[in-house]
Amino acid sequence: MSGISNILQIASQALLAEQLGVEVTGHNIANVDTPGFSRQKVNYITATPVVSPAGPVGRGVEVLGIERAFDPFITARLNEKNSLLADYRTRSAALEQVAAFFNETQSGGINDLLSQFFASWHDLADNPAGAGERQALLQKALTLCDAFNSRANQLVQERQSLLQQIGPTLEEINEHTAAIAQLTREIIETESDGHAANDLRDQRQLELSRLSELIGVQTYTTGDGTVSVALSNGRPLVQGIMSFDLTYQVNPADQVEVVWQGPGGTTEILDTSSLSGGKLTALVQTRDEIIPTYQQELDQLAQDFIIAINNQHTQGVGLTLFSQNKGTYQVTDPATPLGTSLPLGSEIVAGSFQIFVDRDGAPLASGTIAIDPSLSLNDVVTNINTHPVLGGLLTASVEDNSLKIVSNLASDTFGFAGDDSHVLTALGTNTFFTGDKAYTLDVNVWVLENPDQVAAGQIDATGAHAVGDNRNALALAELEDAPVGPDGLTFGDAYQRLIMTLGLEAQDAGNQETFYQGLVEQLTNMRDAVSGVSLDEELTNLVKFQRAYQAAARLVSVADELYQTLLAMRK
Repeated sequence: MSGISNILQIASQALLAEQLGVEVTGHNIANVDTPGFSRQKVNYITATPVVSPAGPVGRGVEVLGIERAFDPFITARLNEKNSLLADYRTRSAALEQVAAFFNETQSGGINDLLSQFFASWHDLADNPAGAGERQALLQKALTLCDAFNSRANQLVQERQSLLQQIGPTLEEINEHTAAIAQLTREIIETESDGHAANDLRDQRQLELSRLSELIGVQTYTTGDGTVSVALSNGRPLVQGIMSFDLTYQVNPADQVEVVWQGPGGTTEILDTSSLSGGKLTALVQTRDEIIPTYQQELDQLAQDFIIAINNQHTQGVGLTLFSQNKGTYQVTDPATPLGTSLPLGSEIVAGSFQIFVDRDGAPLASGTIAIDPSLSLNDVVTNINTHPVLGGLLTASVEDNSLKIVSNLASDTFGFAGDDSHVLTALGTNTFFTGDKAYTLDVNVWVLENPDQVAAGQIDATGAHAVGDNRNALALAELEDAPVGPDGLTFGDAYQRLIMTLGLEAQDAGNQETFYQGLVEQLTNMRDAVSGVSLDEELTNLVKFQRAYQAAARLVSVADELYQTLLAMRK
């Protein structure tokens, strides 16, 4: 009903409403720097009027509720772009680190060392008998091997570094999903009376935002306050008040497997290629896809280099011939075909090689050994030992699964020539390098200990091999500009292509990081325009609520004066 009592009721409600406005404004001001906080406001509505003879009379104000300023569409876009930003930021950092390993702007770069290595062959060709030139060549070769070994090891270490980050990242993901589930439980309980749990929703949204930086997720919110969070492949991380953990394991192929731990103890190995966005995706894919690509390219370059140098080196002889020789490569089984039982067995083709025997430094005899990839090491040993000429001069055997050849007489020595089957390279017989990849590339220990065995010369058809012969050294030096590397490139060009590709990929990741950083900043500004606390606006509201509270208090005084007037009339 209308009257003085209604005036008091209006004043009372106004005092409470404006007081609430001051409290909410103070809450906003206090949380101006709180991460994830959304500005709140009081929703006021006009109270239902009462009927009077003069018509409907207003009953003041009612508080409908406290609402948070929040735009789910902008926030969803921001989380999506933040996830991609975290992905590219992680990739960029890892690729920049890898690119630094292949810095060719400083001395000691592989291209520079390749040039020095081939230049040493030129120097040896100028003085084939020079001990100093041979030692210099071996030193340059060792330095080059160390550079390849170092690059390969750094790539392995970078993969290990990324692996060490995967465990803590998964722990963070599990912590956030558990927190989201717990906050959802609290939100449901708090909102059971119909009022929004604004601060709890802000906390949950902050957990969702931080989760999206770690792994790309899809979020679905229902009307009852629950939220579901799923991976891009549909596997849930949060369903209402339940959360599901992620773990990892490394399989025998040295690939990271992310394991989803579902309800009832069920587990599933996720396809990591289906992951999208977030730090975890970048860590796994950079470790298991991007870096291995460069490892394979570096290993292929090193293997092609080993094969090319050794193929030519096996065609020549040093200052002295061998009294015995043992191959550096081992077969898996002496009875199986060479083509499948040696690290470089795929290089063997149908052909032959020659062995020349000297006695007391003068040519004595020679023989040709036919080769086919289907032959076993036992077959090669038998073919040498049963050769009508060589069989009585040399003894071949299998020692430690390698080919060993020994002169039968102390006065006899032997050398190799004319190998068009590449079997000597595959067996490691009369080779300059050992290994089959960047990490295992090394100089043959026999050559290091016997520099005179560096094959600078060649044996001619008569078995002669002059001390000053430099034909093999020249042939080895010419490999620098020969199209014998991967895809018909020179070794220098192939390596340059590798580091250029790496540099471009690192640059692209950096560009993507910059691009998404700009998008995130733009969306953050849009979100803050909706949800952020403006101190100027809050201070204005504070003054407004203060004045309104004072006016409501004055209305109480007016109602009191009216009552006093009525009471005075009865006296």
